[in-house]
Amino acid sequence: MLQSFYGVIQVKHYQTGRLRLQADVLKENVELEQEFLNNMKQLSGINEVKINSVIGSILIYFDEKVLESSFLYLIVLKLLHLDEEALKSKSGKVKVMLKQIFEAMDMTIYNKSKGYLDLKTLISGIFIFYGLKKLRKVPVLPTGATLLWWASSLLSEGKRK
Repeated sequence: MLQSFYGVIQVKHYQTGRLRLQADVLKENVELEQEFLNNMKQLSGINEVKINSVIGSILIYFDEKVLESSFLYLIVLKLLHLDEEALKSKSGKVKVMLKQIFEAMDMTIYNKSKGYLDLKTLISGIFIFYGLKKLRKVPVLPTGATLLWWASSLLSEGKRK
């Protein structure tokens, strides 16, 4: 089974001797399309290549006795200059959205406090307050100490980068 790389290239359909791929990089990119077609024509085992540049679809008819499908897929990745992009680590959409929310909260806290606080400092302060409160009430580890350690970690995180 051929692996899709979401947002880079996707395997839409595969059967013996026929491979349909979706690559957004080919949408309305005539120069890359021509380069890709010229390079594909030079490969032995390729019977026909069709590209729909409106939707970025590639249809490849090939001889599996000459060219294995997984090897062909790697060739396509290389010819479309997507090999590095496909293997690059990416953040999920939820993670990106949460990061944007926290950045907005950070900026709001910074502006409302006239530059005295940011989100990390505020959360660290809350951890310190509750950590000291718990240590004072019930000097049992790790609850209060854990909160103090989290606060320390948050405050020192910027120094490590």
